[in-house]
Amino acid sequence: MDSTKSYIKIYTMTPEAVEFMEFDYDVEGIEQGSSDILTEFVPNLEDWGDIGWMEVEEYEYAAATQTVNLTLETKWESPVDWLCRASERIPYFQNRLITMTTIQKDETAVRGVAVTDGEVLQDKYIFEMDSETVGKYYDDSEEDYELDDLDNLLWDSINKFVNVCEQFYLEKEEEDND
Repeated sequence: MDSTKSYIKIYTMTPEAVEFMEFDYDVEGIEQGSSDILTEFVPNLEDWGDIGWMEVEEYEYAAATQTVNLTLETKWESPVDWLCRASERIPYFQNRLITMTTIQKDETAVRGVAVTDGEVLQDKYIFEMDSETVGKYYDDSEEDYELDDLDNLLWDSINKFVNVCEQFYLEKEEEDND
C-alpha cells in the first residue's frame, strides 16, 4: 500500500440530493484525476488538521443503499478534522451519519470514525498490529502468514465498525423520527 487510504460513507443521501450535490461540486473531475472537490468542501486548509496532502481517489453513489462513498488518500494521518468541517459545512452532509475508516499506510492500524454535523460520535483504533508481524504476511518464507489473511483482518474490522455504527446511529435516528 503506497498511501494511507480513508473510506468514507455518507448515509441517507437521496438521489435528488446527490444530483444537486454533483451539480454543485466537481464530482466528474474525480475520475479524470483533476477534481478540487476536497478544497471545495473545506476550502480553508487550516481546517484540515495535520493533513498536508490529500487526494480523492474514488467517488461512488450507491442508490440501493443511498450512500455516497469516497476513497481518499493521505500520506499518513486520517483526515478527521477535514471530515468534521465537511460534515458541518456542506449542506448535503448535514444531519447525516458519516463513517470513515482509515487503513494506515503500513497496514499496522485501522482507525474508525463516525461524525454527524461536526460532532465526533466515535473515534478509535479498530485494528492494530505491530509492524514486525505485518511484515511476516508479506514474507513468502513465512508459511503461517498469508497476505489474504491480513486483508481479511483489516476488512473484517472495517465491516464490523461500519455495521455497528449503522445499527446504532441509523436505527437511533429512525427511532427519534417516530
